[in-house]
Amino acid sequence: MAPPLPPDPLLDHPALSAASTAGADSAAPKASSPDDKMTDVASDHVSLTRPRPRSTLNRRGRSTLGRRASTRSLDPAVPWRASFPVAHVHKGRNNIRTTKYTVLTFLPLFIFYQFSRFYNFYFLLGALTVIYGSSSLSPVSLVSPLVIVLVFAAAKEIIEDYSRYRSDRDANGAPCQVLRNGSKIGLLAKDIQEGDVIFLTKGEKLPVDAIIFSTSAEDGTCFVETAELDGETNLKRRTALASLSHVTTEAEISKLRVLIQCEKPNESLISFQGRISVVPGHVTEAAHEATEGFEPLSMSNMLLRGAVLRNTDFCWAVVVYTGHHTKIIKNLKTTGVKKSRMEKWLNWLVSGAFVYNAILLVGSTFLQWVHYRSVINTESDRKAQNITNYKVEWYLPDTTASLGKDFADYFISYFSLYTYVIPISLFVTMEIRVPMKANNTNLNEDLGAVDYIFSDKTGTLTQNEMRLARWYVDGIEFDEMINEGGLGQVIRGEKGGSLPVETVSHIKLFAQAVALCHDAIPSTDEKTQQIFYEAQSPDETALLYGLMNSGIVLQTRNKSTLQVTNAFGDPERFEILNTLEFNSDRKRMSVIVRNTVDNKLYMFTKGADNIINARLSQSSPVYPADRKRKTDLALQQFSEIGLRTLMVAFRNLTEEEYEEFAEEFYEASNSLSDREARVAEVAEKYERDLVLLGATAIEDRLQDQVPESIEFLHRCGIRLWVLTGDKKETAINIGMSSRLIRPGMSVLVLATASAEQALARIDELLGELAQQLGVSVGELLAQPLGRASAPPAEACLVVTGEALEAVFADAGLRQRFLRLGLRCHSVVCCRVTPLQKALVVRLVRDGVGAITLAIGDGANDVSMIQAAHVGVGIRGREGTQAVRSSDYAFGEFRFLIRLLTVHGRYSYMRLAGLIFYSLYKNLTFITVQWWFGFFSDWSGETVYENIFFVCFNVIFTSLPPLFFAIFEKDVDEDDLERYPELYAQVRAGTYWNWIHVVTTVLSPLWHSIVIFFGYLYLQSESILDARGRGIGFWVQCFYLSTPMLLTVLLKMCLQTRHFVWVTWLGLLLSVAADPLVQVVVEATGLGSDPGTSAIQHAMPAFYLTAAAVPVACLLPDVSAALLRRLLYPSDVDLIAEAASVAASRRSPTNRRKVAGAAVADQGAGAVEGNASIEMLEVK
Repeated sequence: MAPPLPPDPLLDHPALSAASTAGADSAAPKASSPDDKMTDVASDHVSLTRPRPRSTLNRRGRSTLGRRASTRSLDPAVPWRASFPVAHVHKGRNNIRTTKYTVLTFLPLFIFYQFSRFYNFYFLLGALTVIYGSSSLSPVSLVSPLVIVLVFAAAKEIIEDYSRYRSDRDANGAPCQVLRNGSKIGLLAKDIQEGDVIFLTKGEKLPVDAIIFSTSAEDGTCFVETAELDGETNLKRRTALASLSHVTTEAEISKLRVLIQCEKPNESLISFQGRISVVPGHVTEAAHEATEGFEPLSMSNMLLRGAVLRNTDFCWAVVVYTGHHTKIIKNLKTTGVKKSRMEKWLNWLVSGAFVYNAILLVGSTFLQWVHYRSVINTESDRKAQNITNYKVEWYLPDTTASLGKDFADYFISYFSLYTYVIPISLFVTMEIRVPMKANNTNLNEDLGAVDYIFSDKTGTLTQNEMRLARWYVDGIEFDEMINEGGLGQVIRGEKGGSLPVETVSHIKLFAQAVALCHDAIPSTDEKTQQIFYEAQSPDETALLYGLMNSGIVLQTRNKSTLQVTNAFGDPERFEILNTLEFNSDRKRMSVIVRNTVDNKLYMFTKGADNIINARLSQSSPVYPADRKRKTDLALQQFSEIGLRTLMVAFRNLTEEEYEEFAEEFYEASNSLSDREARVAEVAEKYERDLVLLGATAIEDRLQDQVPESIEFLHRCGIRLWVLTGDKKETAINIGMSSRLIRPGMSVLVLATASAEQALARIDELLGELAQQLGVSVGELLAQPLGRASAPPAEACLVVTGEALEAVFADAGLRQRFLRLGLRCHSVVCCRVTPLQKALVVRLVRDGVGAITLAIGDGANDVSMIQAAHVGVGIRGREGTQAVRSSDYAFGEFRFLIRLLTVHGRYSYMRLAGLIFYSLYKNLTFITVQWWFGFFSDWSGETVYENIFFVCFNVIFTSLPPLFFAIFEKDVDEDDLERYPELYAQVRAGTYWNWIHVVTTVLSPLWHSIVIFFGYLYLQSESILDARGRGIGFWVQCFYLSTPMLLTVLLKMCLQTRHFVWVTWLGLLLSVAADPLVQVVVEATGLGSDPGTSAIQHAMPAFYLTAAAVPVACLLPDVSAALLRRLLYPSDVDLIAEAASVAASRRSPTNRRKVAGAAVADQGAGAVEGNASIEMLEVK
């Protein structure tokens, strides 16, 4: 046998006393009796069980002592394990890297990502024509477009990735304290590994996922803030195992051996399944592996990476997951990139530009081939006639009959020329324009075309500032809004002296249930010394503050006990035996407590009324029908005035019942598979035969201007769907108070339990809608689902979560439900889960093809926010997870109006104008080159100077489109928020329609004809320079490029409505850059001959052409715009004109002019004739 161990206070602890004699012979044969087997387990295993109930006999009279220790043996196929002390030290096990690139992988990965974009690949092909050597453009002109795009993209990628690198560096280099070789040592966070025991102090952030070993609290409790994980700002309680909570020193921990077996690393932040075995340190690893009797571990024992230790002086924890195995890193998955609908339309336009490019390319190559064959045939005929001077093009080398090579030469030459059809500046401008700060600026323009809004209620439409409004107990309603503390007054006998003793006793038990059934944590303000509460739900704190008004105060709480001061000021202590926590599936919470005075066992339960009602005892003496009827009536009345309701119930437990529950609950919670389902099954079994105590009602007021905002959105033509977990009556009441349900609007309710009932009810509701709309049901179902469908009926559809469950189970039923919802003015879905919220959004998004926006404030809204085209987060009281998961975020629902009507509409208008203009200018630019081919025998010669090809997009026409995309306005911001119909017009296609597409193609065609043939006509008699000489090729290049540049810049002026000094500056710089580049090109010898620019600018014909050609080009554009504005003025035209008149009246020079009144009257009359803007007045 091993020698006896020296005295050790730790080994004297009862939990370890059985293991004090274990050693190398711990695997020796033992007696075969059950008691001996139990002793064998205890000899090598530290007991980790909670204190057992007093009774050691179950209902069958069998002993239960030791049953917890003899759990099933270790599974050799356990997915994950961690053991202390660490056998082998490895550095870098906790190192994380969230960067997209490394120094070595940046170049290959960046090139791969960039050339997966088709337009970049297209530019690459153009650049590669340099290798072939037959291009008319210089290598600089060919390569520079691709280089410019790649430089901007690389700069953006490097900046973003460097930010990730800095975050990784800070996380990996954070100092930590780890227990190794019996003492604490300092390590960098990246060098922590599985099995290490780490030491944390208050305010420290967890660098790993770890199981709590012990804390500064006697019961092993600690509190953590998990805002970085789940967005919740309230503190959460975590606990150590009861048998380990006393092990708090380095020496004590160093004398133990720990083995943890658990599930593989996964991304779930709310669940964990594992088990732990702890034995004295002298037990060998092999002996420990053979040990039985593991204690279960759950999420309540775990601290996750990113959590911050609060309200706890220190904590010891065993590391389970490190690095990329931690749950928060597992959750850093790249979600699908959201792209705006306009970006998809842009892809179609770019595809059209490619087709245009292909037409020019094929046409040029074919015409060159025709010319080539004509020259070959003519020269062949002359040679046959023995004509000495047989060459047709005597100034060129001999023409060969190598058709294939010549064809390839000209094809590549034209291909490189026509790559400039694609506006490279458009993609660069779209990358660098950032008109507003948001999580995702790719979707700015989608904000200007939203069709459906899906909104949460609590914290989004309401303030989420909960205040207790009503208690309802045994037929008595206590209005806390009028008389605070009424409950305590009745208990103390200050009021209600005539009430029966049984009723008062019932009220006391109700107050006791509310004071005990929660997860709130009492704390004391250091300045005021006042008690305040922190809980995951604001409803919890509202109830406790309501009790405080009655003199019933929760004073302290630890892992196993609660101390409450009753209404008389006397302290009462309760032992917490078990807690069955609330979740979205259970919709209830239960706590099992023991009164330390009379030793009675109670199960207190609170939850949604439909959940509690289904679990109430049906025995009349226990639950009289009259009490049920009165309570249901009270709950309905509370819901109708918009209050959030809960029911409170209880049941007494005998020692035998609790013993049986504890055994089943332990077995379920100790399971390594389906643990949550088994625990829920046990809870369902015992949360039965409850006795109703009463009900609570909490007020959650609407946010500022919510009714006005919803009315405004309706006038914008946007449909609003509210998705909430509240009761049907509460949801309907909020809908009425928020004007979602307008006066006179019919309310259609779909609250069925089965698919058959849902189908019948939907058909019935479709019949009601058809009757209201004056059509048949068949005609109603035949109407299209898109935005152009018939106007909705004046009805609001109210759907329960139970009905949605039936609807989503059947594809045909989903489509029928979708048609029903789309034909209603608004929809309210109540009692819905987070998953159902997302399913509803996806149903409308995919079924209609319309732009959807989801807005919410809590973690339960994340799935809905991510399912919509655009996600908006509200910074509220339910944490920041919704904000972090959203595309845009702000503080209140009313700010949505400005986000959509101002930022969204401006972004839509600006990007549409930017896209159409960018395509226009490049089509004009390259089509002039195509016309030149008819007069250059399709030789591939360029009509512009080589450098002009590069500078056209990068310098000459880069600033005006950029400033347009940032500063352009068609209507003042105040007018946009005054006239919601302007938003509806954008959705209808004011700025993006086929007219704009056609004019984008026809305008370049007309302008290129006028530019090229206008120049040709003006120089047909041979233009002479200042010295009387004919102009040469280089002068011609500059001569033709200047009017073309002025034309496209003046086109931008026509497109711009809102000029600011930056706009003028961009235009002037673009015009001035043309002669400046000419001078630089001559001086550096990169292109034209010296003196070319001087010759050009000394010619009067040059200035005539520069003035006449742009005027001729844009005359049809100006005429069409004026005629449209005079004959068919848009609402934007009328509002802008009215604003201009009002501004002129405010000017000092016009204040005395009486004639202004006549102008105002005329403007008002013009606006009155426009049906869509009925409210406009010119004052």
